[in-house]
Amino acid sequence: MACPVNFSGLDISYACGEVASGGLKSIYLMNRADVDATVADGEITIVTAPVAGEVLALQFNNKDGFSNFTDVKTVAADGTVTAVPTIQIEFLRMKVENRNALNALAIPGAELVAFVETAAGTIHAVGYEFGLYASSVDGASGAARSDKNRYQLTLVGDENGLALAVPTTEFAKVVAAA
Repeated sequence: MACPVNFSGLDISYACGEVASGGLKSIYLMNRADVDATVADGEITIVTAPVAGEVLALQFNNKDGFSNFTDVKTVAADGTVTAVPTIQIEFLRMKVENRNALNALAIPGAELVAFVETAAGTIHAVGYEFGLYASSVDGASGAARSDKNRYQLTLVGDENGLALAVPTTEFAKVVAAA
């Protein structure tokens, strides 16, 4: 038996004036346990605003040619569904402050939620259902003067659906606590 798709209320449209630029503008991290929110129609509403110390602003060069966010949902014929969000961020210089911060983020059992603002003006809550974890931290000195001395952090999750949309009013609550 086939499962019908309800097309009423669905809207996938194209507008000539919309910005489609790739890249990231900002990323904020929280422990999943600290996110007090509700979800309706694919959007998150923050019930209790986070406070200072609960939000980490990740500062990176948003024109580094590396930092990005992908969200891949896979549906199999047998009914299994998985959504794998991945955030990759590059931090310049292998300095001790970056090393210590990244080492503290990359711990087993971490459940993080990332609030990601893209260059196209979309905002996403990533990892809300089950959390993200730091799957890798990669440091490299560079082999030539033109190479970057940098760390790269990869955050990965395993969710039931695509990342949630975040209205700007809700995003402002996260930013204010950073």
